[in-house]
Amino acid sequence: MIHFDGFGWRFARSAGWAVRGVSLAVDAGETVVIAGASGSGKTTLAMAACGLLMGRRAGEAEGRVVVDGCDVAATPLHEVAGRIGLVQQNPEMHFATPTVRDELAFGLENRCVPREEIRRRVDEALALLGIEPLRGRELGTLSGGEKQRVAVASILAGGPRAVVLDEPTASLDPRASRDLFHALAELARQRGLTVVIIEHKLAQLAALRPRLVWLDEGRVQADVRLGADATALPTGLRQALFLPAQAPPPARATQETALLAELAGVTVEAAGQAILRDVSLQVRAGEVVALMGPNGGGKTTLLHVLLGLAERVSGSVRVCGIEVTGRVASRLAPHVGVVFQNADHQLVAETVCDEAVYAARMLGRLDPPTTAWGEELLAVAGLAERRDAHPFALSWGQKRRLNLISAVLHQPKLLLLDEPFSGQDWEHVRFLLTVIRRMVEVSADERGGESTAESRGACVMVVHDPRVVLRVCTRVVFVEAGRIVVDAPVDAAFERIQALGHGAYVPDDLIEGWNRSASGTLPADRT
Repeated sequence: MIHFDGFGWRFARSAGWAVRGVSLAVDAGETVVIAGASGSGKTTLAMAACGLLMGRRAGEAEGRVVVDGCDVAATPLHEVAGRIGLVQQNPEMHFATPTVRDELAFGLENRCVPREEIRRRVDEALALLGIEPLRGRELGTLSGGEKQRVAVASILAGGPRAVVLDEPTASLDPRASRDLFHALAELARQRGLTVVIIEHKLAQLAALRPRLVWLDEGRVQADVRLGADATALPTGLRQALFLPAQAPPPARATQETALLAELAGVTVEAAGQAILRDVSLQVRAGEVVALMGPNGGGKTTLLHVLLGLAERVSGSVRVCGIEVTGRVASRLAPHVGVVFQNADHQLVAETVCDEAVYAARMLGRLDPPTTAWGEELLAVAGLAERRDAHPFALSWGQKRRLNLISAVLHQPKLLLLDEPFSGQDWEHVRFLLTVIRRMVEVSADERGGESTAESRGACVMVVHDPRVVLRVCTRVVFVEAGRIVVDAPVDAAFERIQALGHGAYVPDDLIEGWNRSASGTLPADRT
């Protein structure tokens, strides 16, 4: 179905090849996962397979790409799109209509599919992704995870013979990620759909035992069955499946440490519905608080409340000693560092280097030590060679790292991060965790010295991967249907989340430990 024959691609004005010497065949009905470090060429292969490079974007090509018997470079793009669909990293790049129902029907209408057939396919795609309740919703009112599922459904509704999904679960909660992976596997098995998934969440895919292609610096380094003997896998692949030993989290806050954020009886309404319901929360210096829970449950809205960006808010909100009433984001800016859910929404400068220091410069905090620290972070983040590039030329994962660098250089007391780890391989996850830990444990005026209980910062972040939570967070707040249903230290929180029937949010090793304690053996499907 998909055949790369000695394929290589170098983008215009780029010194190196994004991918080179790729020879790879994907059979009809096969499920293949493409993985690798950020910047290894995964998205380039996705674009090439869907006919979006050769002859349609400035660059140099080698070899050829054939999809369903057609050379994509010599085939009209609309014909390629009829054979193979692409789900992009940023779901908002898909949307062309105002509502969910219209979005799923849009491509079919343009192909003059009969009305009843459109209705049938839209209903089927909504059911497949479990998003029937979203049918009449406006796209602008959806959460990031809901938008991601709508983007997938809109492509599947078109009925392609093959589909390429570029990190389709980056904004999905663990249960939604698992359900999507299983739904795609069933489509491949029952209908012969060819599925290519670019993904970092390999642990969740292992149970399906798909074929896995590992890329490194633009070349195929391994082509194996996921679930094979770990000792035979490349180092980067082993790290993606099995994280290194857990690092100790920051010291837990006590009632004596500084109170940096407080919500009391907060309710938020939109379109006649309550998004948050009577939410109360305190965040103290030294804490790293994980916001977890189903997509659409209110996590992002909670962050927006702390920023003064939410409308129709009742209750009391205080951040860094400032009463948050109405739109006070400018007053909070010196004290708060922010990473929004969509990486593109906060890129404003013309170069990567200028973007990194933009907030610090605007707040009058760009001194020589801060500039040097910014250069250091760009180097560790793998962005030094792209310092003069436009931020929108970066990959999604690179944009997320740049977002965080820009958010911390003015040395805020409180970090508010919405899914900062999306699009990251584990090497860069560790980089982000190191930056977060430094901002929490060492204050702006204590750099290089010992921090005190009063000088430390804090972080509140939406995060879906429980393994990340284990490595940096001191506390978990689980938000469901607009309410906080769990608020506890990490270990106790995971026990409660498991007891509430949300096992998908709990690290597998914890579940196994509890099972061993209860029965003395591992469950049959984990032996």
